[in-house]
Amino acid sequence: MGFSSQSGQIGFRTQGAGAGTKGTYAPDMGTDGVFLRALGGSLGANRELITTDPEIGGARDVRGHILGPVSYSGEYEFYARMRALCTLFQGAFGINAGGSSNTGVTQGVDLVGTHVFVPQETLPWISIEEAIGVNMEVFNYTDAMVNSLSLEVAPDGYLMGTAGLIAIDQTAGNIKTASPVTDDTPTMVGTSMTVTIDGLSDKCVRSWSMDFTNNIEDDVYCLGSISLNDLTPKRRELTMSATVRPTDINLWREAVYGGVSETSPLSGTAVDIPVNITIDTYAAVGTGVSDVYSLTINLPHCNIQPFEIAPSGDDVIEYDIEFVAIKPLDGTDLATVTIVNDIDVVA
Repeated sequence: MGFSSQSGQIGFRTQGAGAGTKGTYAPDMGTDGVFLRALGGSLGANRELITTDPEIGGARDVRGHILGPVSYSGEYEFYARMRALCTLFQGAFGINAGGSSNTGVTQGVDLVGTHVFVPQETLPWISIEEAIGVNMEVFNYTDAMVNSLSLEVAPDGYLMGTAGLIAIDQTAGNIKTASPVTDDTPTMVGTSMTVTIDGLSDKCVRSWSMDFTNNIEDDVYCLGSISLNDLTPKRRELTMSATVRPTDINLWREAVYGGVSETSPLSGTAVDIPVNITIDTYAAVGTGVSDVYSLTINLPHCNIQPFEIAPSGDDVIEYDIEFVAIKPLDGTDLATVTIVNDIDVVA
């Protein structure tokens, strides 16, 4: 009999604030970590065999290989739920200055937590438990970082997520957490989502997605070691994409001409507009609580990637638009993400 993938489990916990506690696997994963209900994915070992080139006077056959240096990377796909997404946004954006972005208020017998994330200069190290099947293997990863985080939704679908992670160290043969704290908070669907573009929320948006990457440098090896020396985040990139069924020409003129009132292309700086999304569940955070689980992503400054209008037959015109987040001034934030859920501390 083989091993069932569904019997595995994936847990995360931040190792410490800022860039601290590198090299130490986070303790108490079972009580203080959060376990993701994943559709699929894993962190795989990236390792190759090192071989010699052919030599004059040598044999035509390879004599043997040396195992090369190793790193670990991969992606997890999941239905977005608001506890695990907190940890992933904290990993992707960093821990807010001052060490806390969390507030919890008890309403009746239930806790309502509000968590705010803005991109920081340093990213936290994350520990990961990845159990494969029932008894096949349990991997522990130390010194991982969230390299990318993507979300997408359609009107007739669920909010879906993909998280890309990179880790420096892996060990096998560990003990699987017996009673993991699994994220069982409600899922979200596109019918409960609002997209606001340049202050207007009346546009027919047929689909939406967000893509964020830290562009982490993941190939730095040093002599005398088989592991990565470090993980270094480089330029951040954050975009939102939407398929829009327009009722006017305004977005196209802003993107291509540089202004709503323009009738020919301008030279100079691209138009700067805000884009905001809010999506929530149909379930309250607790009994007798008015707050629902929710996710809000606010991009205060975006440029629109120029795009084409492509009529076809008797199709109703719609087009795909990409909004590129920018930070025009040091005092502004690239993005602000707010999550409301039922915890007061992010794992």
